[in-house]
Amino acid sequence: MGGIVEDGLLDQGVSMESLADITLKSIWISSAAALLVFATGFPTSFALAGLPRRRFEFLIGVFEVLIGVPTTVIGLLLYMLIYPKGPFGPLGLLYTPQAVVLGEFLVALPVAVTLTARHVYELKAVLTELVLGLGGSENQVHRLLARELTPVLLSAYVASFSRAIGELGAALIVGGGIEGFTNVLTTAIYMETSIGDYEQAIQLGLALIGIVAVVAVAIKALGVRGEWRSG
Repeated sequence: MGGIVEDGLLDQGVSMESLADITLKSIWISSAAALLVFATGFPTSFALAGLPRRRFEFLIGVFEVLIGVPTTVIGLLLYMLIYPKGPFGPLGLLYTPQAVVLGEFLVALPVAVTLTARHVYELKAVLTELVLGLGGSENQVHRLLARELTPVLLSAYVASFSRAIGELGAALIVGGGIEGFTNVLTTAIYMETSIGDYEQAIQLGLALIGIVAVVAVAIKALGVRGEWRSG
């Protein structure tokens, strides 16, 4: 494995791997990470919304702090868990696409929780008082809450994807930037810049900017739609 990783890290550019291949790989890896965020972050937000106000604010503060943790630190912590002699070393995750997915997941999770938890907390309090006051049930509260939060959840998913696909530190540390295997747009930009192939690095950067721009438009559209529905 060490030889494979070394060859990947020292490889002269991405000549054997096309821009389209790297872009598609980046999209599916980041989509998988965002899906994991959706599966764990949003239930976490709903769980936080059931806490007393003081505990809720404290835990939201913790997630807000986690957003600011350097991604290289997150990558290092994950590396210590999955390297061959680590607790999860036998799973063989180090320098695999799955490791990159996990790294991006850990980077994006605090973003999703902070974006959704406060919305859930405030809306749940209002809907619970309204629905139960009109003789409704808890199930009706949950159904109505899910419907009203749909734009927020979609926006948080897209934001998580955007955060994941633009991440470098964790992807490089646990993925290694191995050509044709774990090389994504951010690690490919780093590799190309390090060997002086600035033309290829610019092309990769433009591809990444294009994806992020599309994501930004999607977030804006979802936000406008959410405002229209609540108006």
